[in-house]
Amino acid sequence: MTIWNQWIQRSVMCGLLLGGLVAFATTASAADSMPAIADHAGMAAWYEKEASTNRQKAKSMEEMKAAYAKSPGFVQGMAGVGGKTDIPRHCDQLISSYTKVAEEADELAKVHSSMKK
Repeated sequence: MTIWNQWIQRSVMCGLLLGGLVAFATTASAADSMPAIADHAGMAAWYEKEASTNRQKAKSMEEMKAAYAKSPGFVQGMAGVGGKTDIPRHCDQLISSYTKVAEEADELAKVHSSMKK
């Protein structure tokens, strides 16, 4: 691999990292939008929204995993610049985590829905 290719890969990785940091920094905290705990209708809606958000994150991660599967050379090339070589497994772990959080949020939404007056 030429120095130029390594430089491009590192630049892309830095750009992705900085983009992620900016996105994280500008995202409002989930607790900021959380309704009062006694507002069961509001809590049910909030948990439903959280479940939907996490299902979308899982779907996005599945798309990312598919994109990496189409570019095995890129994944292998990342190992030379300190990247993870098992990105598909990493994606699977995140898909599992997001899916589990969505399921738990669905359950909590049901609990709060049953407590509505």
